[in-house]
Amino acid sequence: MHKATDSLHQAAAAAELTWENDPLWYKDAIIYELHVKAFKDSGDDGIGDFRGLTEKLDYIQDLGVNTLWLLPFYPSPMRDDGYDISDYRNVSPDYGNRNDARVFIREAHRRGLRVITELVINHTSDQHPWFQAARRAPAGSKKRDFYVWSDTDKKFPETRIIFTDTEKSNWAWDEVAGAYYWHRFFSHQPDLNHNNPEVVKAVIRIMRFWLDLGVDGLRLDAIPYLCVREGTNNENVPETHEVIKQIRAVIDSRYQNRMLLAEANMWPEDVREYFGDGDECHMAYNFPVMPRIFMAVAQEERHPIIEIMNQTPEIPDNCQWAIFLRNHDELTLEMVTQRERDYMYQTYASDPRMRVNVGIRRRLAPLMDNNRHKIELVTFLILTLPGSPVLYYGDEIGMGDNIYLGDRNGVRTPMQWSPDRNAGFSRADPQRLYLPPNMDPIYGFEAVNVEAQARNSSSLLHWNKRLIAVRKNYKAFGRGSIRFLEPGNRKILAYVREYQDETLLCVVNLSRNAQPVELDLAAFKTRVPVELLGRSAFPPIGDLPYLLTLAGHGTYCFRLATDVEVPYWHEERLARPELPMLVLTEGWMTFSGGKTSATTVRRAIAAATREQLQHKVLAPYLTTKRWFAAKGHAIETIRILEQAPWETDHGSWLMTIIEVHCADLEPQVYSLPLAICWDDETTEEQRAVLASWALARVRQKDRTGLLYGAYGADGFCRALAEGIGKNAAIPFGRGRLEFHASPAFATLAAGLDAPVRHPALEQSNTAVYFGEQLFLKGYRRLQPGINPEVEVGRFLTDQSPYAHVAPVVGSVEYRRADGQTTTLALLQGYTANQGDSWNFAVDYLERFLGEPELPSDDRTGTPHAYFLSLIELLGRRTGELHQAFAVSTGNAVFEREPITPADLANWSSALQAEAVATFDELEKRRDTLPDDVRAASDRLSSLRPALLDRISPQALAGIAAAKTRYHGDYHLGQVLRVDNDFVIIDFEGEPARPMEERRQKHSALRDVAGMLRSFSYAAAVATNRVTAERSTDRRRVGPLVEAWEEQVSAAFLDGYRKAIQGCPVWPEAPGAAERLIEFFVIDKALYELRYEMGNRPDWLPIPLFSLLRTLDGQAAEREQQGFI
Repeated sequence: MHKATDSLHQAAAAAELTWENDPLWYKDAIIYELHVKAFKDSGDDGIGDFRGLTEKLDYIQDLGVNTLWLLPFYPSPMRDDGYDISDYRNVSPDYGNRNDARVFIREAHRRGLRVITELVINHTSDQHPWFQAARRAPAGSKKRDFYVWSDTDKKFPETRIIFTDTEKSNWAWDEVAGAYYWHRFFSHQPDLNHNNPEVVKAVIRIMRFWLDLGVDGLRLDAIPYLCVREGTNNENVPETHEVIKQIRAVIDSRYQNRMLLAEANMWPEDVREYFGDGDECHMAYNFPVMPRIFMAVAQEERHPIIEIMNQTPEIPDNCQWAIFLRNHDELTLEMVTQRERDYMYQTYASDPRMRVNVGIRRRLAPLMDNNRHKIELVTFLILTLPGSPVLYYGDEIGMGDNIYLGDRNGVRTPMQWSPDRNAGFSRADPQRLYLPPNMDPIYGFEAVNVEAQARNSSSLLHWNKRLIAVRKNYKAFGRGSIRFLEPGNRKILAYVREYQDETLLCVVNLSRNAQPVELDLAAFKTRVPVELLGRSAFPPIGDLPYLLTLAGHGTYCFRLATDVEVPYWHEERLARPELPMLVLTEGWMTFSGGKTSATTVRRAIAAATREQLQHKVLAPYLTTKRWFAAKGHAIETIRILEQAPWETDHGSWLMTIIEVHCADLEPQVYSLPLAICWDDETTEEQRAVLASWALARVRQKDRTGLLYGAYGADGFCRALAEGIGKNAAIPFGRGRLEFHASPAFATLAAGLDAPVRHPALEQSNTAVYFGEQLFLKGYRRLQPGINPEVEVGRFLTDQSPYAHVAPVVGSVEYRRADGQTTTLALLQGYTANQGDSWNFAVDYLERFLGEPELPSDDRTGTPHAYFLSLIELLGRRTGELHQAFAVSTGNAVFEREPITPADLANWSSALQAEAVATFDELEKRRDTLPDDVRAASDRLSSLRPALLDRISPQALAGIAAAKTRYHGDYHLGQVLRVDNDFVIIDFEGEPARPMEERRQKHSALRDVAGMLRSFSYAAAVATNRVTAERSTDRRRVGPLVEAWEEQVSAAFLDGYRKAIQGCPVWPEAPGAAERLIEFFVIDKALYELRYEMGNRPDWLPIPLFSLLRTLDGQAAEREQQGFI
């Protein structure tokens, strides 16, 4: 493209760019506008200064903005709040000195903050030495020509007057010069003569002075008016663009990564000219967007925003718009029609004192009637629409204005830091303040201040921090394209921002009332929308319009993700768009007596060709099910292993077991019972319920029906449960189906009459509820052997009763002729619960970490007292479970056995081999790891001898205890919360291990280690969620997380020790149990390390840092605070 753009792209390609070295940094800028005098007074003279501002840089950094824009701070008579400059190279004594400014710039850069200063080059103060010299110099002299003079005030009659409420002419008479001088603004601000090359050179020298001091960008005030030309309106004349190009060329030749920001209050097509071909200003304000945002909110209609955005022209690749809601000036209404201007005055400035020039002099919060939802809505818009947003100081806390102060001073009052005297801005006597702080009951500093909002996690300040952090995490906001969706509901504004691999969807409800919207997102089918503020995953996008509902003035910002799992609770309830048709012959119907039977189903399957059955019927059905474990792998073949009809009082079912062969995987066996329903025998509502279970359509002559999975039929589920109650046995393939009832069946049999309910969620198995009395689990993926869940459940229900498990009522098993058994279904008592303990723990910790940390003086007691009491109870329940396993019942499968020296030696040698393999794999992957993780990996590798020593036979020497059956896959997700207690579920063991291995006896302390590791994962997940938007928060939350995990682990172990007393699974020798638990914690962490390396590399830091804490606690804690 253009040379300037090409050079930037080449620079970007030459190195990995960061905020510090990116020449296009301004595209990602979030600009915070402030006046030095208004921010913080360090000198107790009532006026803010550079030292005070420097003191508050930590606040600005914590807010999340990355760029500061300072209003003029130069020496000035202050007749226009500093825009009348009398000395370009100095700092006003009120604000400090040049060294103070230099220190401020250095400290800002140290915090990653860039600095933009205001440079008013269109005009000076009439007190500037240049003007004083010019008025006294002879006409036509070098000094005189620094300004524009005339003998008459009739020159340039085509030029409009900007400040119509204060100025009558653009010319002012000077008695000393005996001539008129040109001014586009106030008469005390004569315009510099940029038609004079000497003026341009002088201005460039001033720019270089501040750039040499370290300033990153210069805001060029009022640049459309730099040059004049006879016969024009003296705006946007070609000579002005030549001056800007000259300035830009000098800056580009002498400095890197600097920026010019144009203030040109004009229509976008006119402002576009100030970008040139990428060789004039880097940025410019998009003024017309601001009033149209306010119009859209007032009218509850998206048209004003879309209209102006569609009128905004394309700009060079190396340029950027700046957008804002409010600033130090009035809300300008120059870029709207007269009718729109009248509407804006009527809506937002009914009191004439709220108006100034052609605009409204009000702050954001009063403009929005102090309505928090409206404030958030408009802030959301400027942070997500194209351009770099500009935030005005105080708007992040909802500061108000004072319309009773003159000029624009009503929006320039001191920053409100605290409810103390002078709003915490200054310790000076109140009468000495440059302006009084706001003191009204709604917006006054006692009600609205930083100190209060910093301590309230639901405050506007914290909400702004979160949204700013989201903005900084995605370059699509600053650099991406925008596409408006324009749904039918015109109160909804929806747009997609795209940049490289980022796709973001923003949805805004401009109405005060709740609104629904249907969005056409077909282009993003199968993607999962992840809401960025709450990090919640929404259901995936499908073929139908995507339905959202928004609260009044509500907003959504989604990442349309391809790398996020569908929410665990979501299930597609729609049938496949097109089901294949299986045609039945008349002979088959005759064979089945014309009735819907299992034989009909069998014949329907036989009617399909192998190709049709595999790839059009079975494979598409399997891939839509959560219980199908081979997602993402191509299905090569599907074999029917066993198939037989089962006739019951509730219907006829085809019991089917299939074997699925996929590329690069071992064959997988699944249970797939089937049935047919005919259209003329069922209602449309019944068929709609079965749609998500459907495999194919079937036809016999003019009769049609549906082939579906039998678990979708209430009758099939009742037949299974009743078969268990009858202890039925029926032939099936090369063996038989055996139904077994436990003694508990009699007490729960009444539940068979309860309504059958299929939960919306289908996980690795199929769940069916009989009211709130029975729970039927249909195992889908089958493995041969005795199922530990059935075996353990029966033991804990009937032989060694333990109250905190779901009682096992019965089971269904397939027994082959050779005696091998496979469990098909399990019937248990229903457990009403409040969800699993994993989500409870993560949500609790996330809420805790999201709260602002109280000063130490304000803390009372242990912050986690309630949670720790529950975890202590969980420890006791775990100990009681292990006590139950250790009870002698005469059942050899469950009788406890002593841990022998051979067991200890085998455990040690096996774990040492796994440790060596893990270290070797970690070293292989070293170069692919991020820097922080690589450093931790190197540290762990250096501790290899120490780890191997911790798991050596000597480390386990002398341990005497019993081994028993145990849970085998114990973590927070396996514990349901029931009121203020717990029920332990899922005794299947680790699914990756063979059935026989899962049934082996071991030390029950493996369960303890598993739960301790689960606490570590919960801590890490909660930390990652809380710091996803603001990674700098890791330093703050790191110690809190460490303390939480330590306290939770201690509470769990304390409860466990109380409950396990006297049980032989707990070694009696002092320290022996602790050695064994540490051994199993290392075992579990090494397993996690291998798993994360192979499956979830982003999760690798969790087990990695856990191992480091175990081996080298203090050093690891220091490192982990920066990376969890």
